[in-house]
Amino acid sequence: MNRKFVSTVFAVLALASTPVLVGCEAEEPTVGEEQNATATKNAKIETFVGLDGQHYFNVIAGNGEKVLRSEGYSSADAAETGIEAVKDSGVDTESYDLLQAADGTWYFNLVAENGEIIGTSQMYSTKSNANRALKATREILAKVNRQEAAETGGASFNVFKGLDGKYYFNLKAANGEIVLASQAYTSKANAKKGVASIRDNGGDVANYEVRDAQNDQAYFVLKASNGKVIATGETYVSASNAERAIESISALVLSEKIADPK
Repeated sequence: MNRKFVSTVFAVLALASTPVLVGCEAEEPTVGEEQNATATKNAKIETFVGLDGQHYFNVIAGNGEKVLRSEGYSSADAAETGIEAVKDSGVDTESYDLLQAADGTWYFNLVAENGEIIGTSQMYSTKSNANRALKATREILAKVNRQEAAETGGASFNVFKGLDGKYYFNLKAANGEIVLASQAYTSKANAKKGVASIRDNGGDVANYEVRDAQNDQAYFVLKASNGKVIATGETYVSASNAERAIESISALVLSEKIADPK
């Protein structure tokens, strides 16, 4: 599609996830790992004005491939609102519909909470390639949210060395409150693995357990899939307050709006 391209880069970032090739030439990529990794670096969101005068944006993978295209918007401000909606919905794999076209090719839509389609992928020759692109899109948008949290002083994970010489991490909310604290780790690298476990497990309220303290107070722990405690919350005046905190923290983790530790 030939559109006059007026691009504005909203985010440039490097993906730290496992390399993903999002091309559609072959079901099983044959390129080397280095080339595959290059395809997922320096991803960005670009806006442009189409020949119809509408405003659009693309999510572009690091190899230059367009992995998601927006619907048309009547103004630049409306397009920016659309970008925010994509960043909110696009980190949730449940917000994507993987679909097959009449000719057998595959693509996916990103759907907002109100059911509106807010992004559509390009066409892929196989379901597996479309699914890889879907996962890459989700990772790109997660990284955008994490980077913005770092730039704006939002919520953050922090890794530090304790007085006992061991390493710990905590989750600090945007208001400065520490809402989760880790167990002890023998190395900084292991503490960062603990942060990754929070990202994997902390978005599901079922992984939290409220426990009784003294004087009718309560606190909670977050468990990994193996049942091991990976973080502990604050002490609250009641179990109901602890449950409300769990809902808030799990929603924050799901949003990906938490900066990575330095």
